[in-house]
Amino acid sequence: MDLAGNLELIRGRIRAAAEGCGRRPEDVQLVAVTKSVGPEIILSLFNIGQNIMAESRPQALRDRANMLTGKPIRWHFIGPLQTNKVKYVYPIAEMVHSIDREDLIEEFGRWAQKTGRKTPFLLEVHISPEPTKQGLEPKHVLRLIERIRNRPDLDIRGLMGMAPYVEDRQAIRSSFQKLAGLLEESRALEGPAYRAAELSMGMSDDYDIAIEEGATMVRIGTALFEDAPAPETA
Repeated sequence: MDLAGNLELIRGRIRAAAEGCGRRPEDVQLVAVTKSVGPEIILSLFNIGQNIMAESRPQALRDRANMLTGKPIRWHFIGPLQTNKVKYVYPIAEMVHSIDREDLIEEFGRWAQKTGRKTPFLLEVHISPEPTKQGLEPKHVLRLIERIRNRPDLDIRGLMGMAPYVEDRQAIRSSFQKLAGLLEESRALEGPAYRAAELSMGMSDDYDIAIEEGATMVRIGTALFEDAPAPETA
């Protein structure tokens, strides 16, 4: 695996996509999705300059952060989350991308009150026609933001979404346009608990389209860790 080469190739594509639509490349953050590799590869990636890593399982986030303690890795969480697993995520994550239910929002509020620290998160929106995808329904998102935007115990930074797994790039673009449009509408609802600052969308197969449609964070694993050995399991 040519990790440095893969990283440089992805950064180059991010730069080209951003500049191609008149954006600054530095306004798009690469979030490396590390769920498929072991801690030694995560450390190698950190050592060549990538410091934002993301996990999709709560205990894996806890365990990898513990194994790599002392390294200033900026950990994100991007996967499904149950309220009883928030304890593994809240103290570690710099950003949680996947808040898709109101009970999770309430749990984050309780943790903020308990710890005196607010973990930033994004609202995950269901922008794909696939029924198996998670997320809040688009028609409900703005009303939800309006209802919670003044809460002192929340720190919501924007929206996240996943395009459908299809070859039709126009269908992918339409999904991203829908999410970008929602973020733009939500700017009028900003308050102490909500800022329309981040748009997390785009993965290994579609991040160039996502950037063209306004993504500020792209979540990439497969393209980055191509040919990487699988992590050891207990």
